[in-house]
Formats: sequence, structure tokens, C-alpha cells
Amino acid sequence: MVSGDHSSPLASVSRQALGRRYTRGMQGYPLLIRSNLHYDAYRSIRFKPERSLWRGEPGQFEAQFFHAGFFFQDLVDISVVGPEGARELPFSTDLFSYDGMKVPRDGGLGFTGFRLHAPLNSTNYRDELVVFQGASYFRALGQGNAYGLSARGLAIDMGGPGPEEFPRFSEFYLVRPGPTDAFTWVFALLESRRVTGAYAFRIQPGETTRIEVTAKLFLREKVAGLGLAPLTSMYAFGEEGLNRFGDFRPEVHDSDGLGLHSAAGEWLFRPLRNPPRTTVCSFRLDTPKGFGLLQRDRSFASFQDLEARYQDRPSVWVEPLSGFGAGSVRLLEIATELETDDNIAIAWVPHELSERQLELRYRLHIGRDAPKAGPAARVIATRLGRTKQGTRFLVDFAGEALASRRDVQAVISLERGRVLEQHVEQNPFTAGYRASFEVAPNPKAEDVELRAFLRAGDDVLSETWSYLWQPTR
Repeated sequence: MVSGDHSSPLASVSRQALGRRYTRGMQGYPLLIRSNLHYDAYRSIRFKPERSLWRGEPGQFEAQFFHAGFFFQDLVDISVVGPEGARELPFSTDLFSYDGMKVPRDGGLGFTGFRLHAPLNSTNYRDELVVFQGASYFRALGQGNAYGLSARGLAIDMGGPGPEEFPRFSEFYLVRPGPTDAFTWVFALLESRRVTGAYAFRIQPGETTRIEVTAKLFLREKVAGLGLAPLTSMYAFGEEGLNRFGDFRPEVHDSDGLGLHSAAGEWLFRPLRNPPRTTVCSFRLDTPKGFGLLQRDRSFASFQDLEARYQDRPSVWVEPLSGFGAGSVRLLEIATELETDDNIAIAWVPHELSERQLELRYRLHIGRDAPKAGPAARVIATRLGRTKQGTRFLVDFAGEALASRRDVQAVISLERGRVLEQHVEQNPFTAGYRASFEVAPNPKAEDVELRAFLRAGDDVLSETWSYLWQPTR
């Protein structure tokens, strides 16, 4: 049994299995199931809760599993690790209810993923905590959250000139938790044409759920853009694009900003966009202290959606622990008109890969206010309005340190444009300050990079607001 903290959890994953996949490559993928189930039919296939793994046993955790169908066609092998070692969990249609549909024969069927349940919002009920399903995607919840953005094991050539390669988790090992364990372990084997690897996830639920990820990767071929600790989200529109697409809702997004914390101590916030054209930006971030996708707007009035609960979508903050040296955070923003499209992706990309092996460790913080640490004044809203000569930006900053300051100034800088007018004023409705500045692009400029922060004398009072403006002509 694996219980307690272990300095080298990947040792518990079968090295023979990992080596087998490294040598045989993608030919070792499990059988691909073809299914013409539409969405509603697939949703009618439900795992029977009474058949949950570890149901009725002492401990906080139990697991349920997903059937093949709809978009989820790739089968995964699932094993359970206990005192006797690892044993494969056999698939059976007896584990599922089919809601009046004809029960398929077991031949050729299997699992496509799983979800873990644990006491999260109540001590007497096991809520959904984390889901692993599809490629290397997984998503988790903190207290009071509704599912939103996803994490991934690995991204390859995300936002590059060619097609993106999507690695997938092909095998999972669920470690039986101890009766008093507040966390559980999940091990996984990852496969791709050019990369293979092993992952260990230490998952601990809470107000902010924490997932510590340990990975060892092996490159079969050279990879130009290896995306580590990737996150994927959706941004349709926010306060900068009210009533966009004729929607009745003021805002529609799973995340509203990219946060960065540099080794030098600077905090930067980049509001997300649904751009007029797909855009890739890179932010130099050597030995980062942290980065992530954040949902800062927590007001129902901003979304007015009774079902989607966008105000409850979690933020995810990546805290690098080892294996992150010289590199950049890459941000991909894809133009879309559909809120069902995940059009936002980020990943940390190392500048050089001199070795065919790579080891890394990082911690994911999932919750309403991740990270809690940071500067007193944060960006809470970005608004744009057209003027005769250009565009006016209104950036709201809020934080306790601003309440007693009267000598606040905004420092504005930009590339490929010029500031026509700027001023700062107190915002009594946010207990903060609003920086207002009018900007005009240089002739023929398609992109204008802007930055702004607040200071008083030599004191920096806020994080740095960063924005890519793509003016329409």
C-alpha cells in the first residue's frame, strides 16, 4: 500500500510497462471503439454509484468510471494498487445503467476514464473531486466550485505553425488510500508519437484543492514546443465586449485572466480575450514562481446564468517545484463564437531541450482564490470604449493598500502606439482606483502592447496589467 508522503512516487508505477511503451511507440494504443452515440444517448449511460471502488470501506475516497462513447473513444487500462500489488480492474456492463438502451456486449468495450469522489463541501457526502478523461485532460474542484477549465499532462506544439500533437494517458493506477489519509495517489502512463512518460498525482481536496504532479518524460524525437503544466479554458466575452454575439448575458467565460509571478517578484495580470484573429503570445518567465488561469469575477450579476454558474468556476495556479529553468509561458487565444469551444490555452515552454529525458514537479492550486498570496492591489476589470482618435481603456485596481493612499499614479507604457491622455481617479464602488487612458495605434500597426501599474512615489502598489490590443480599422 502507498500511504503517506513519498519522495519518489513514480517508483510505484511499473517500470516494465513504461519501458514497453517507450520502445513500441504508439502501436501499443488500446483498441479504439467506434460509436455513433449522440450526446444525450451517451449521457444516459451512468455508472452505478453502489458499484464505486472503495464504496463502504473506511477512508474518504471512492472512484467511479466512464463508459466509451460520443467523443470519448480511446480506451484506458485501469489498475488498483493495494497491499497485494497492482491488479487490473476488469470492465463490465454490469457497472453501468443504460436507461432503456440495449445493453451492449462486453466484447471490445472498456473504460475511457474515471472520477474521484471525496468529502469536499460536506463531511457526510462524497462530492465529485477530479475527473480524468480524454487525451491527457483532467479537471478538479475546490470547495464551492463548478467545473470549468482543464489541466493537461502535456502539450506538444501548442500554438505552433503546424498541427498540435495531443498526448494521452493510456494507463492509470489508483492507489488504495489509507483509512485516515487526507489525500490519494493516482499514477498514469502517457503516450504520444514523440514523447512518453510517467506521472504521479498526489490529490488533496480542500477549500483550495491541491494536486502535486511529478513527471518523468522521455523524448522519442525532437520537439520544438514542449508545453509543461498546460491549462485549457474558455473565454467568449467579458466586460470589454458587452452584448457580444447578441447574448443576453453580460459575460461568458471560465477564466478571465492569465497570472504570472516572476523570479524577480513581479506579478503580472493579462486579461484574456476572444480575439478578432487567433493569437499566440509568449511571456519570458525563467524559473517561475507561479502562473495560472484565474477567474476573478465572482459576482452572479456579471454573468446572469442560472445553469452555467460561471461565477463559481475555479482558478488554477501552477506552483513550479523543480524542472523549470529558462523558458516562457505561451498563451494561445483562438477566435470563436461558441462558448462550447475551449479557445484559451497556456503552457510553460522550456527554451532548450538538451536531454532526451526530463523530470519535473509542480503543484496545482484549484479554488476560488488561487493564489491567495500576491500584491495588495489587483486588476479586477478591463473595459474598452471607442473615441474619435482611438480607444479608451479603463482598468480598475482594488486592494486594501490603496484605501489610505492619495498620491496614486498610473505608469503606462506601450509599443506601436501612443498615449493621448491619461488620468487616475478613486473608485468608491470598488474601494480602489481606476486608471483611464486613451490610446491611438501607430500607422499600419496591427497589434499594440500595453502595460500599466499603480505607484505612489517609489512604492509599487499593484500588479502589472498587460494587454494586447488589436485595433480594428
